[in-house]
Amino acid sequence: MRGTHIRHRRGVLVILIVAVLVAGVTVAVVGALRTGDEAPVAPAAAPADPGRRPWQVTLDVDETSGYVVTASVTDGDRQTLTVQNLGLGDGPDGTYGGEVTAFSPGTLDESQFRKAEQIDDFRYLTAFSFAGHTTGETEPWQTPAVGRRDPSGTWIVVYADRARAEGRIARSDLLKLAAAVTLGSPRDLRLPLRLGVALPKGLQLTYVRSPDHRIDRGQAAAGFSTVSRAPSGAAVYTGLPGGLEVAVLTEARDAAWADKRATLTGRTQVGKLPAWYEPRGRLIVEAEHCVVTVESLFPRPELDRMIEDLTIGDCADPDSWIPPLS
Repeated sequence: MRGTHIRHRRGVLVILIVAVLVAGVTVAVVGALRTGDEAPVAPAAAPADPGRRPWQVTLDVDETSGYVVTASVTDGDRQTLTVQNLGLGDGPDGTYGGEVTAFSPGTLDESQFRKAEQIDDFRYLTAFSFAGHTTGETEPWQTPAVGRRDPSGTWIVVYADRARAEGRIARSDLLKLAAAVTLGSPRDLRLPLRLGVALPKGLQLTYVRSPDHRIDRGQAAAGFSTVSRAPSGAAVYTGLPGGLEVAVLTEARDAAWADKRATLTGRTQVGKLPAWYEPRGRLIVEAEHCVVTVESLFPRPELDRMIEDLTIGDCADPDSWIPPLS
């Protein structure tokens, strides 16, 4: 297992070879299995944008507007941002500001917006329909939303998870956020690891979740599937999308990990690192600055090879995170 650590600070790119992993470095990989009841319900995937790689987004938010991105997701040719409104709330981090999703041309039912209220370049709907609320759910879910069709044919839809918004996000807030959204050149999402080449044959990277750990303490994640897998049709990503064959999640070694570690069974080892393996296909590895969990129905030797082929950084230091593939 390699331990090259590439440091990236905002605005300046500095690449440093920092260390070689030794025993005691922590890696954790947590993944989602492909299951029948989590089959994606979105329309069939269109060809991916040739200008954007699976670990890149073209969506962004103008931070001078008072919003900041707290988590970025790529799921096939769908992109989603979760944002924080720095102007609301009592703390310096503000409060939850909403969701932004970009649907590539041909992947959104545009008929929903035909009777929407036109407001400048935007269209407002009181009840925009998603296939479900969260990933894995198949009951239709509706929410107020603002949509805009980009000249490229991409639809940008802005809305809020009502469970998080708690009634604070009104029509005017959605319009303000929509005006702050930009669609530009691809930019890399970053994770506390770089993936190697030891992937099961036929699988590709099709899912990435990159949180900003200054505000969002959720896990960074990468998922692998066949390239034909359709993205989730649900409104928000509270978990991994269905249809993944292999998933990798990372978390910091903190108090929560210490409590979890005490409950694990199936003690084993990957390389020189302590690990835990569950027969149903979950391998957890502990390194110095990360805990990584891999979950898959592939045989244990395949999971070991994935771990041994990783380059791992520091889960608790987002400024050191790197693109998962080069």
